[in-house]
Amino acid sequence: MPIILIFSFFLILLSLSIFISFKKKNSIKHSYSLIIPCRNEEHALPTLLHSLENIDYPEELFEVIIIDDASSDDTSKIIQKFCENRSNYTAVHIANKSEKYKGKKYALKKGIEKAQFENLLFTDADCIIPTNWIDSFNRFISEDVGMVVGYSPEKGVSSFRRFSQIITADFYCATINLGVPFSNNGRNLYINKKAYERVDGFEKIKNFTCGEDKLLLNLIKDTQFKIIYNSYCKVYTHPQVKDYVNQQKRRYGQFSLSSPLYKVVSLFILLFFLYLPFYVIFYKDWLGLSIYYVSFLAFWICGLVKHRESFCVFDFVYILIYPYYLIYYSLLGMFSKWTWK
Repeated sequence: MPIILIFSFFLILLSLSIFISFKKKNSIKHSYSLIIPCRNEEHALPTLLHSLENIDYPEELFEVIIIDDASSDDTSKIIQKFCENRSNYTAVHIANKSEKYKGKKYALKKGIEKAQFENLLFTDADCIIPTNWIDSFNRFISEDVGMVVGYSPEKGVSSFRRFSQIITADFYCATINLGVPFSNNGRNLYINKKAYERVDGFEKIKNFTCGEDKLLLNLIKDTQFKIIYNSYCKVYTHPQVKDYVNQQKRRYGQFSLSSPLYKVVSLFILLFFLYLPFYVIFYKDWLGLSIYYVSFLAFWICGLVKHRESFCVFDFVYILIYPYYLIYYSLLGMFSKWTWK
């Protein structure tokens, strides 16, 4: 019972922290550089480019830098054609993948080097940019803010997959608001160029295949810059259909990228959920289970309110299933191979 109460208290603390707000009452129109790396995205680009055209923000206050990361399809041609007659759009072509910078870090690095503004916004080629995307960050920007983490769900997925994405965002939001940021998502992300330069960009993390967004967060949180959460604007992405298992292994199996604190917390959570069913079965502690369940439900509802999402009747069941789904893919990601395009 004491362990269940401790974990339930932890969930209530997270629930309350979701509603901590750092937005400014009076915001000005800042200038932004939008940086979008692409690799073999010819099928996704038309949707992205159409959404970029519909951004509601003064043209003179933002630029868009689209980087072709050594694609083997028509990605480069599509980008070049789209940017050629648009004064605030720049196409960058990388002929060969960098051996020095793993994953998409080199493409991001080249995009940042081209950026003329201090405020950097990042998304991916398979995303749909809402019209108010840039404007939603104005309320958070100041000299001491190094990173603003946004919300980026997948569009048109199953109710369980939707649940897993929302609750992941809930944990991002709660831990960031508590001042102990856990992780983020590169599909909807702001970085202050000064903070990026303060941590020497990707130099310290260039050998990691993926997770550059989370690794940068870990570096920036150890500086004087603040990390803030923005739930006011959703950047939707197309769901990964063909390689779902590989995607989940990559997403949840990044234990080695976490800070020492979160490695300890993750181990505690793992042991708790392995212990929970045996405790309930052998001790018949239905009261303890109820306290835990209500605490988790409260955390879930707070997250729905924060992200302006609706409740689904299946959520009652998913609250019980999700922790074991998380454990399964975390262990699978850590102890089996996964690939990065």
